[in-house]
Amino acid sequence: MTAVSQPLPMTRREFLYYVWGASMALLMAESVGATLWFTLPRFREGEFGGLFPLEVTAIPEVDSKPKGIPDGRFWLVNVGDKRINDPRFAQVGTEKFRPKNKGLKVIYMVCVHLGCLYGWGDASDRFECPCHGSKYLADGTTYSNPANRNLDTFEFEFQDAAGNTLAKSEPDADGNIQPVEIPSGATTIVVNTGKRFNGQSNDPGKNN
Repeated sequence: MTAVSQPLPMTRREFLYYVWGASMALLMAESVGATLWFTLPRFREGEFGGLFPLEVTAIPEVDSKPKGIPDGRFWLVNVGDKRINDPRFAQVGTEKFRPKNKGLKVIYMVCVHLGCLYGWGDASDRFECPCHGSKYLADGTTYSNPANRNLDTFEFEFQDAAGNTLAKSEPDADGNIQPVEIPSGATTIVVNTGKRFNGQSNDPGKNN
């Protein structure tokens, strides 16, 4: 009868190797998990930092008072001839920021000076920050110190009823975010509050 060999007991060194290998595997798994956690989007639809779908009926009338969307921290501005030809561009030397076309612009609600929430002044027809007095024209161009650049804007696109993209906001050749005309057949605006364009640097005038 053949004798059955017994397995040799695990040595202390082998045990330490197994523990080390298991620790390295666990560390690698945690690293991969952490990378995925920071890489993958964690914002649900309708949360700041994510996508905000709105019906095109939410867009205010052309050249009327901008419409605030507090949950998304943005303003909807419908730029028309009145905004394009606003004489205050020339008044404070900001002609280069004058909008080149009509349409929708989506502007971040936070002042670029020190992060306060600014509001719209009906009487003055401009955005005004109550903290330090910065003022901006309706399209986001700086009108008065201490802000030294234009308001930030969000990426957005127009979609049809099937979810197809019809038009999208993009910087022009000079780096300005131009208004986007509402395309025929558009039913929805989708604002991406996770994609923000910094307002261009400006040397504003001191007019009030």
